[in-house]
Amino acid sequence: MLTQNPKVRKEINHLHDNADAAVRQIKHAARDTRDAARDAAGPVSDEVRALIAQLQQTIDVLAHEGSAESMAAGRRLRMRAQDMADRVRARGADGMHWARDQVDVAVDHGRQRVVDSPLKAVGLAALAGAFIGLLLAGRRGE
Repeated sequence: MLTQNPKVRKEINHLHDNADAAVRQIKHAARDTRDAARDAAGPVSDEVRALIAQLQQTIDVLAHEGSAESMAAGRRLRMRAQDMADRVRARGADGMHWARDQVDVAVDHGRQRVVDSPLKAVGLAALAGAFIGLLLAGRRGE
């Protein structure tokens, strides 16, 4: 049987470890995207690329062992990796759109507060500027 071949078994085990790491990375990226409202797909994309490279290496080993079954398994693995990459891209795009919407809402809210109370906004800006000036002046005195 093909899976009893030590080279094939080693490649399959290595692929399994890489796939588990990629899934963990995807879960962390999805949580980070939701929680921190930032695009965390970059590291995940690297992980998916590494997984695809590992899949290609596994396919090459399986093909070298000369089995039609191995070629079919390689195609299935490649399709799963492509599906995973597509899902990661979609989640990253969703997270980016959500973050952009949240920033737009915050900016609109800030603008509306300035329009509602322009004197208060100017006073707060002056107070913040004075506070920063005092901090900077205190550092120079050290």
